[in-house]
Amino acid sequence: MSLRFARSLCPVFAAGMLFMVQASAQAGNVGPDFSGIWQLNDKESDSAAVVTQRLHAEKKREQAPSSRPASASSSGATTSPSNGGLGGRGGGHGMGAGMGGMGGGHGGMGGGRHHNQDSQASSGNGSTTPAKDPTPPLFADDSFLNVQQNSSGLRVDFNNIDRLDTRFDGVARQSLNSNARVQAQLTPSGAQISMTFDDGTRLDEVWERSSDGHHLTVTESWTTSEIRSPITFKRSYDRLDL
Repeated sequence: MSLRFARSLCPVFAAGMLFMVQASAQAGNVGPDFSGIWQLNDKESDSAAVVTQRLHAEKKREQAPSSRPASASSSGATTSPSNGGLGGRGGGHGMGAGMGGMGGGHGGMGGGRHHNQDSQASSGNGSTTPAKDPTPPLFADDSFLNVQQNSSGLRVDFNNIDRLDTRFDGVARQSLNSNARVQAQLTPSGAQISMTFDDGTRLDEVWERSSDGHHLTVTESWTTSEIRSPITFKRSYDRLDL
């Protein structure tokens, strides 16, 4: 009886050992721990000027040079005969409507949560000051990162101004004071975080930590409503609390 009982336990024991090995392997592949106080290394990071330059270059690349002149000539051809019997006033009203439509189009342009408001305010007041170039979300607040990580998720304080709370399950949730939907997951080499804002702005981040734990590199891809292809830039950090 004891021999039979021992034999019956062998498959159960083997299954238990296999589960423990698999669990141990999964635990070993959860990725690095990013906990710590991180300071931006300006020399190793892409500046705002570099990001703006890449944004302008991408806008120029995506712009179709012949689209606007073609539409302008076709609209001119259609409005001229229809307003011919109305005299000068009819033409004036047509131009006013066209300018109003152009103004609405420019008002809709602009990226970022705060910079879009600045551009609208300057155009509404009739100021000749050019609208400010948008910058990626959190770009102005990322000089210091206070990161707390556990097995389920990550919390990041940006200069004690913005807070990012996320879980490593790939599910999008409201974060950053409900200004964005954020999802995150760990990888064998780091972490991937994606943020989608209400105005259509998207920020995808890849976090990687050096083997000694002293340095953090965040590669970011920023997409706005103005461009189709993302702008990629790098932010590098040094750990202060080691």
